Amino acid sequence: MQVISIRPRGFCPGVARAIQLVEQALSDPSVKRPVYILGMIVHNAHVVRDLEKKGAITLDEPGKTRLELLDSISHGTVVITAHGASLEVLDQIKAKGLDLIDATCKDVYRTHDAIKKHLQSNEQVLFIGKRHHPETEAILAISSKIILIDPSEPSFRFAIDEQPVYVTNQTTLSQVELERIFNQLRQMAPDLLIENELCDSTRIRQAAILAHNQAVDLCYIVGDPRSNNTRSLVELSIEKTHTPTYLIENVADINPRDLVNVKRVSVSSGASTPPTLTEEVIDFLRHYSKEDQ
Repeated sequence: MQVISIRPRGFCPGVARAIQLVEQALSDPSVKRPVYILGMIVHNAHVVRDLEKKGAITLDEPGKTRLELLDSISHGTVVITAHGASLEVLDQIKAKGLDLIDATCKDVYRTHDAIKKHLQSNEQVLFIGKRHHPETEAILAISSKIILIDPSEPSFRFAIDEQPVYVTNQTTLSQVELERIFNQLRQMAPDLLIENELCDSTRIRQAAILAHNQAVDLCYIVGDPRSNNTRSLVELSIEKTHTPTYLIENVADINPRDLVNVKRVSVSSGASTPPTLTEEVIDFLRHYSKEDQ
């Protein structure tokens, strides 16, 4: 069986920086303890568990906003995750006298700045993002005037203003989802301004899937199901290359039945997936034989 190792793999720069900031804080005795992470530092359970073993405390409860999570702590250091946080969260951290480490990805901050600029120009702002995702949560907190378009919802209905309309998006979405929505919006208002803010790491990984999955029998994407950029790779592979594609967290998730009659298999990973997990999958597949089925 031939194994196609799709690159790039491993942590994107934003993820690598966020993890590094937490590890530096945990190894620095001058940093106030406890060190709390406000949500999953990145959407990968392996990364979260590794940092918790080193002493970090992750605050993450389904249904709770970043602001609500802050209610449970009164001292120590708070790390803002790579997904960003609202100004209200940052103000509350300061008001509580907590130390702050901001691990927000620079691409996320770029989107914040662009939205603020267009709001100041009295433009109607449409943001394409997954509802309840932390990046979307932070964006919507900028202003109640921002209109959310969730790609997972079958349709959207709102009035396009006569004023200029600005459209941007979550940095980790699928290009397939975005193009579908961009085209719908252009039909509603041909003159609107669209700025596609897919981060470079997401864009390059998606392009690599399109390039390499044209002649494979099966594709594995290694990552956490909660990772939006990982799920986007799976969706793109299925919808654009029509390749049977499975999201797996590690080598233990590989089902031998899926490999029956497979001659060429490709492997990629989300931007928050530890490289060791993907390498283990690749190594397993390279040494796999029919006798193992």
